[in-house]
Amino acid sequence: MNKIYLLLILFGISVSAQLKNIKIVDKENNSPLADSDIYFTQSTKNFISDENGKVRIDLQNISPNDELIISKKDYQNAVFKIAELKDDELIIQLSKVDEIELKETFITNLKTIDILQKVIENYEKNFNTEQHFYKVNFSVDEIVDSINRDFINLDLQLRFKKDNLSIKSKENVIERIVKEPNYGYNIRLSPILKDIHLKYKLEQYIKYYSTLESSSVKLTKYGNEYMYEFHLVNSVYHRFLIAKDSFAIVEFIIDGENLNFKKSDDFVNYVNTYYRYRPYQGKYILREFARNWSTNYKENDGSNHNVTSKINLEVQEFSNQPFPEFNQSVNEKMDIRKSFKN
Repeated sequence: MNKIYLLLILFGISVSAQLKNIKIVDKENNSPLADSDIYFTQSTKNFISDENGKVRIDLQNISPNDELIISKKDYQNAVFKIAELKDDELIIQLSKVDEIELKETFITNLKTIDILQKVIENYEKNFNTEQHFYKVNFSVDEIVDSINRDFINLDLQLRFKKDNLSIKSKENVIERIVKEPNYGYNIRLSPILKDIHLKYKLEQYIKYYSTLESSSVKLTKYGNEYMYEFHLVNSVYHRFLIAKDSFAIVEFIIDGENLNFKKSDDFVNYVNTYYRYRPYQGKYILREFARNWSTNYKENDGSNHNVTSKINLEVQEFSNQPFPEFNQSVNEKMDIRKSFKN
């Protein structure tokens, strides 16, 4: 009996030792750094710090020889050997990139269109989006007329293959809220995620480049890599963060507000979309996708409504092989909220 009790205690200690609570802050003013990227040199697990700079990481199945990397745009990387992470509670400070260093390093005659062209030329070398299965945490939160809510939060497996999307689930939902009446748009992942690798979208920017207002190119840093940063504007703001040496897209953001659609009565108050990627073995892998928007629209019954929607997809892990716990196919053409019981 005592041996069993001792084994249970040791098991509890072992599990606890795999979990680390980390807070990431600015070294100069100690302010929390949200949306910091936490990943490993070898492992395919990913984590993201919350609005308070906090994140809980799981080191289960991580080699002691692996390295933990913490990155954020405009900051220097923090790198730790896994074997060095002794404490369960850690505060990690990141230092801002030296402006003088950036000015001395920034020498380029490239314009925004030149950089976009080079991204396309180097695309196959930099990305292998279709190669992997992605284990993601996915949520949709839709609020209609400020009172009616349709919310779902669950884990999924995604596979991108030849511009097609395959979705599988574990058939269980982490959280589900439905407050009727359920007015609102159908939200299907297939059209939303079809541009996940961005190649087609980039070709469209080049095709219609003359209609866009272009900013100057500046240099910044993401981790240990120098980055080109610039934006393009038509009725919408498009910002790019592109690796200087490899010409890989690391971050792509779209912002728009007060947009009218001529083919319908819909009016978009605002829309924000971003794609973020992380380095892995010389290439870049999808790390996060999000889209937030607010729209005024007319229902089929003629009534007018406002809908505010938030979609968030965070990649927890990726693999060349499917994750065995995800065995139930989900119809990617259907609103994913309707694929699961309330």
